[in-house]
Amino acid sequence: MTTTSSNLYVLLLGKFMSLFASSLFTFVAGLTVLTTSGSGLQFALVLLAGTLPRVLLSPFAGAYADKLNRKLVIITMESLNALLFFLAGLASLVWTFGVPAFLIITCLLSVVSTFLSVTLTSSIPLLFDENGLQRANSLIQSIISVSSIGTPLLAGALFTLLPVSTFLFSSSFLFIVAALFASRLTFRAYEHVPTDQSTWDDVRSGFRYLKRQRVLWTLTVLAAFLNFFFVASEVLFPIAALQEIGVSPLQFGFLESMFAVGFLVASLAHALPLFKIKYRLATTRTALMIISCLFIAPAVPLYYNFSVTPAIVFLTGFALLSGFFIIRVNIPIQLFLQTNTEPSYLGRVMGVLESLAMGITPLGFVLFGALSEWVSTALLYAICMVCLLSLTLFAMHRIRHDIAAEKAVVLGESESASAHQ
Repeated sequence: MTTTSSNLYVLLLGKFMSLFASSLFTFVAGLTVLTTSGSGLQFALVLLAGTLPRVLLSPFAGAYADKLNRKLVIITMESLNALLFFLAGLASLVWTFGVPAFLIITCLLSVVSTFLSVTLTSSIPLLFDENGLQRANSLIQSIISVSSIGTPLLAGALFTLLPVSTFLFSSSFLFIVAALFASRLTFRAYEHVPTDQSTWDDVRSGFRYLKRQRVLWTLTVLAAFLNFFFVASEVLFPIAALQEIGVSPLQFGFLESMFAVGFLVASLAHALPLFKIKYRLATTRTALMIISCLFIAPAVPLYYNFSVTPAIVFLTGFALLSGFFIIRVNIPIQLFLQTNTEPSYLGRVMGVLESLAMGITPLGFVLFGALSEWVSTALLYAICMVCLLSLTLFAMHRIRHDIAAEKAVVLGESESASAHQ
């Protein structure tokens, strides 16, 4: 087995264990807070405790990823998560956990997982050669999709049967397994330029590096705005489906799962040679324009007064297509970032990207939550579609010469390869 193949299997198994462990706790924590307190505010506080550390710490996590031994950081973070949940499991045997306990554990998990996630994401180009990057990224996305589908189903089925301590100890064990898998990873050597800068200076240097790369900066800002409008969909879709169309909670759960199915199908498809992306920037442009046009779809049943059954069929198609084209956007952007960023800056670039993308989401929740009280859902969807399409066209116009240059380079390489055969 080659090093690349070995890395792929080890990374996927370790990633699944780590994701499953954190998702298991997150689901159980949210459900426990809701069922014991009945407070939507306290539930929102748990969600905020899991989000805020990622926004604040991602750039610093990226700086440390570039400064320290990446493999050691990954193993240490997985082990710290295992220790956190083991100690929490012991504590749960002595005390009954209330909302403060879940807030503390969620916050600590988010802090450690931020350093783990940024380091692991920025390490992918150092684990695989360029030819294997698309397959690796696609299969990682499929693991995330499988986890997002399977964890709630399993945790929901076992929630009333098992005590909280069982979930905590199970998560601890899964993190230990993930740490063992991480110890098997083999990193490609790269030129590391040591600096005597402070961590804050490292963060600023990563931000300056990103701003100097016009295409990378354009894609980063665009990714942040994409997250903003996807948050709008998270707020508006339940309102449109449950309140205005009148689907049942079970039917709504089915529609929500179709997004994850779309992600999974797209991820697995893009791991195949048939879906190999030749023109990364052009593919991003096309997929973004399709997603922008798809954004209006949930408003169509509202404009035309669909009954419940036709609306479910229509929205199922929307969810599957959205899942597919979101992956179709994510994969080429990831590939471009990974192959056009200097290895010594990978952590800082990924950290800044994650911070910007996550940082805009609280604003989206507040803004669209407030607007939904005053503006019709159908009109909000239409406004979002126009804004998203306009942003996409503006960003792609800004890098139009780079899109053309990339096509010329790829065509030149293809012609050169054909001439040598």
